[in-house]
Amino acid sequence: MNQSQPNRFPFHTQCPRDDGCGAFVLQMLTGMSYDDVAAMIDWGDKSAHYTTWNDLCGVLAEIGLSVETPIKTSRWSDIQGVAIVHVQGDHFMLYDAENGMFYDPAEMEGPRVASARVPTSYLTVYGPNHR
Repeated sequence: MNQSQPNRFPFHTQCPRDDGCGAFVLQMLTGMSYDDVAAMIDWGDKSAHYTTWNDLCGVLAEIGLSVETPIKTSRWSDIQGVAIVHVQGDHFMLYDAENGMFYDPAEMEGPRVASARVPTSYLTVYGPNHR
């Protein structure tokens, strides 16, 4: 079920690929191109582009966003603000708790107002002036 109001972030799907979800989440969050985000992640010669919290936090810090330690959770209701969320199945997505929108790059149709995925940890993203 898609929401009819405009979305806060541009949506980018990773489909039909099955890798790069973290880079797509950063692309949605920052407005940067996939290639620019990917250039900031050290994948070396790997053909499959899987990201870790360290990769994501490194890019966020490099572009000047405040980075804290990811917090473990199993409930969406624990998450506030705008957050990168790691969900079961080793997948990253963007969640806008303020507007109740789930930006899952594994979807084709765009942001949704609900998700069947189960969060395992999240990182709230703050602007560069957050202390």
